[in-house]
Order: sequence, then C-alpha cells, then structure tokens
Amino acid sequence: MRSSQSAHCNFVFIVRLILVLLTLLLAAIIIAAEESPIDQVNIDYLLQTFCFVPCSQQPLYTGQEWIPGTGCEKYHNCVLGKPTSWAQCGNGLRFDPFNKNCEEAGAVSCPTLAPQTCPPTFTNQIVASSRSPSSRPSAEPTDYPTLSPTLPPQSVARDYIRSKRDEIERSVLVSYTNDGEAFPSTRYTFDGLMNGLDVIAVEGFGADFKFNLYEGVPNEWKKGLISLAAFLANSMVESIQYDSCDENNWQGLDGKYAISNSCGQEGYSYEDDECSFDFKSSCPVVSSMEVTAVNSPIGDSFPPPFQCKPGTSNAGYWDSSTGEIIQTFYTNVAGRKDIEGCCWWGRGALQTKGPCSVGKINYYLGKKGADIGRDTLYPSIDFCQFPEALCASADDKNLRWNAGLFEWAERIQRYNADDWNYDSELDKFIQGGMTSNAFITAVSRIVSRKCHRQGCSKVEVRMLDERTRHFFMIMNDIFELPMLLATPNPTPNPTPDPTRRPSLKPTMNPTIEIQKTNPNERPSMANIISTDEANNGLLVPNPNPTTFSDGLIRLEDNAARRKDGLAPLSLTSILLAWLL
Repeated sequence: MRSSQSAHCNFVFIVRLILVLLTLLLAAIIIAAEESPIDQVNIDYLLQTFCFVPCSQQPLYTGQEWIPGTGCEKYHNCVLGKPTSWAQCGNGLRFDPFNKNCEEAGAVSCPTLAPQTCPPTFTNQIVASSRSPSSRPSAEPTDYPTLSPTLPPQSVARDYIRSKRDEIERSVLVSYTNDGEAFPSTRYTFDGLMNGLDVIAVEGFGADFKFNLYEGVPNEWKKGLISLAAFLANSMVESIQYDSCDENNWQGLDGKYAISNSCGQEGYSYEDDECSFDFKSSCPVVSSMEVTAVNSPIGDSFPPPFQCKPGTSNAGYWDSSTGEIIQTFYTNVAGRKDIEGCCWWGRGALQTKGPCSVGKINYYLGKKGADIGRDTLYPSIDFCQFPEALCASADDKNLRWNAGLFEWAERIQRYNADDWNYDSELDKFIQGGMTSNAFITAVSRIVSRKCHRQGCSKVEVRMLDERTRHFFMIMNDIFELPMLLATPNPTPNPTPDPTRRPSLKPTMNPTIEIQKTNPNERPSMANIISTDEANNGLLVPNPNPTTFSDGLIRLEDNAARRKDGLAPLSLTSILLAWLL
C-alpha cells in the first residue's frame, strides 16, 4: 500500500514539475516578447517611412518614447539619446506618449504619423545616410553618430552645455555685493562663455593647442565637461563673485587696504612673474606706464579700482570705515608702498596676471603674434602696451572669457611637472570614481600658485574649499556627470522625467544663492565606464545585482507587466510553493 502511494506521489510530483517547467518557459517567451533588443531594420523603417528619429525629443534623452506605426502598443527605452530596447504594453493597454506609461487603451490618445517621403538628409542634427530615402524597410544599416543619434560628434559637448543654460545662470554666473546680496553677473554671461568655447575650444587661435573640450572625439567629451567644471569653479572665486573683470583689492588689515596691492596681493609681486627661458615674449615692465582699472566690484563699500602710475612714493591705503584714501606711508604684505610699474594685476575670468601671462596672450592672441605673421584673434591690440585692453576693448565681453579659457588651455591643461600631468590626473580622477578632492585641489593650486603640491607655495590657495564645492556642484548637479558615466539603475515604472536631477535645486527667488554641495556627500560611483568605452558609447552592464545581464534598461515593474499579471518573481514563487 505504501509503495502504491509513493509511486502515486512521485507521479504527481513529476506531472507538477513538467507543468512548472512549461509555465516558466511560456513566461520566458512572453517576457522576451515584451522587451526586445533594437533591430536596425526597424530603426531604418521609422527613419525612412515616418521621418521619425527615435529618442530625439531632447539632447541625451533618457526615458521611454512611443513607436509610430504601432498604435501606441510599443515603445522605445532610450538611454542618453539612443534607443536601447523596445517593449510592448499588455493586452488592452496602450503606451501614453504624454504620461510615458502603459494605460487602458480607451484612456490613451495615440498620435498618428502619415507615411511620407523623407529628404535625403535628416534635420535636427542627425548624421544623414548616404542612401536615397525609401518607403520600405531596408536591411542596410543607417549611419549614426558614435555618441547619440541626435547630436553630431562635432557639437555634442557644446549642445549639452547649452541644455544646462538655466542651471549655469542660476548657480554659477552669480555675483555678490559687499553686503552679500546675490545678483546675476552682468560681465560674465552664458553667451560670452559659449562664444569663448566656440573660439578657444573649437575653432582655435592659430596655436597647436586648444581648450580641451574634446569636441569631435567620441566619448571623450565627458572629460571636457570635467575640465570646464574645474575652470568655472575657479572663475567663480577669482572673478564671477565680484562681477569684475579687473582684480579686486580684497586683502586688508584692520579695515585698511593698501593702494599698493595693485603691485601684488598675498605677498606676491606680479611684475616679477617672468616667463621661462624658452619663451621670449614676456611683456617689458615700464615704470612710466599709467593705467586705471575700468571696473571694480559693485557697491560703495569696496576699495577703489587698481591703478598704476609714476611718482607715487606713498600711495597710502583705503579706509573702509570712512571710504576715503589716506595718502601716507603704508605698505602691502610684500612691503611695497608705491604703484609705479604695477600694471599687471589680474584680469578676466581667471585673473590673468603678470608680464609673462599677458605676454603670452599678446603672442598667441594679439599684436605680437600678428607682427610675426601669425593669424591671431586681436591683431591690432598690443596687450603689453595696454594690458587693460583685456577689460576695456571693444570686445571685452568676450575677451574676459577668452583670456581665462586661453590661460587654462596654455598653462593649466599643459601642466606637466614632477610626477603630475594634467591629462593623466584627469583620467585617474575618472577611474577612481570622481569623488577625490585631489584633482581639483591640485588644479586650483596650479591656477593660483603655478604649482600642484600642497606646501609648494608660501601660502595656500585662497578659498580652496569654495573652489572644491563649486567644482563638485557643477560636475554632479549641473552637468550630471555621474549619470552620464554610470549605468542607470532600473526604474520601477516609465515616468515623465526619469533622468536624475540635481540634488540641490537652484533657488527661484530674486536673491540667487550659489549651490553648496558637500564634497563629502557625493553620489556613489561604483559603476564607472572606462574612458575608452569600448562598447561604442553604449553603457556597460551595471554590476549591481538587480540589473540584467545584457545591460539594457529594464522597467522591472513596468505598467505592462504589473497590469497584465503577476511579476515574474511572484509567479515563480507561487509555482514553487505549489510544486512543493
């Protein structure tokens, strides 16, 4: 009797096992049918039949998008402007192109696109196929840019920066009165920045180097964004916060600010900053030169603009309590009491200062270069004879940015001393997860002190903590580089706005505040793409155990599966429980 019962139990177990396996196989087939890799033939069909460019509704779009010609039954999953997979809503459901979700069919208003003959080239910044348009699908692949089907490689970085205009204007291009009231910078504008990048980073200025925005270099443009974040972070401290092209007289003692600070602050003598032996175009220091800064920080409680002129043996100091200049014996930190020949204070976004740096601008951008046959941007401006041209020329609104971007390209990005090389350290910063302060602190020292090691100068970099916070705020919250470089995690449902937004929202009040991002609380960067991005710019599989093996975005509990029935994990659990 027991043998008969045992055989019966075994038979029932085997039957149940077979049923479980068949059910799981059927579920796998359904799941595979719901979401499938992108077929290039289908992409060609959309391009050529409807003139429809997938995932192009905005630069580097990440989210879901309806597929024309399917009655809104299917939709694409987009990652950084690329269609990576497609999925299908369940029975009785349709994908709502506006709410980005699968809804009841009767509640969805599905757009319609009539088949049409497309022009030979695609607009909206698409790299065009060389083939003639056709109304039928073609098996031949369509030519696509390496990074994104919506942005050609030669403009991808600048177009991405332009998409962040509002955030940059609210959180970076912000100045302050001496009373701490914030206002939008009038001298450092977004348009001026973009004009500068067009020239110094892309078009060039007749030299064998540029600001490394890496335009036209597939996948490297993200490194360019990090360089730009470091440049802007330093510019915020050096010039933007004061809304001044000319250096501000900021170093005082007991309310007294030496007029001779125009000769140098923090114990430095700007006129002694000469070039190395291999560069012969340093500006001469002329004691008879007379220059007055054309602008200074806005407000009544700032010292007067810097100036240089002969015959000033006792230039005196500015008294903050009375707002008056007291002409008496008074020295700056370096012991200087006169202002003869002291015309080399900082100017422009990075506060370019000294006869060497101004001489390089004159050689690469100005009259010195033109006189020896170079094609320069400002062939009629002799910056050595009139260094204030950086702030007072007819093109000063662009020159403020151009001077800073040029100095970054010439001096910062080409820095190579001891065991520290800019490009190598930038790569290390990315590979290390972009969380270390080492890169931005070293770069800030090079900007201010012309050396990278801690203790390499007699004083540490002024406002180093602020430069560091600004850098990570721009990199993480504005440029969203962790999102660009890391594999996105699966989202529970298609949402209207699936991309990660800045963790600190810019204020919408009239008083503008600089974002204060704690560099010790930055996003985890466990999922970093290697800089070569060998998979042709697609995101690598996320090592997080919740992701899928092929690395494509999955809508783990999307509306189609949740409304259609139980999630795969729940179905498996029930079947196993029934089997046992």
